[in-house]
Amino acid sequence: MAKEKGPVADFVQTRKRINDYFGCEGDFFIHPLLDFEWAVREDEDFTFLCYWTTEGKKVDAVVVKKSGTPMIYKTKDYTMVVAIDCVKIGFIFRNGKNQTQQ
Repeated sequence: MAKEKGPVADFVQTRKRINDYFGCEGDFFIHPLLDFEWAVREDEDFTFLCYWTTEGKKVDAVVVKKSGTPMIYKTKDYTMVVAIDCVKIGFIFRNGKNQTQQ
């Protein structure tokens, strides 16, 4: 059974290390786009993350604000921008905790 927990536990620990590295809370998904060109732009009350895919397509995402401040975390080598884009969510549950609702 411990073998089944491996990938999930590894994911959780890696996510924690990334959040610790950037000094932020982990209430969002992480999507590494290390080789993409990107920019952050201000437009009145909104902040946008713009990045370009490998096919050259421009993607705009709205940067999330916390207490009125854009959630942009910079370190020496990396910047993490928390933004809203099209998101698919994978919920992971332990099968032994399954409950049937009636």
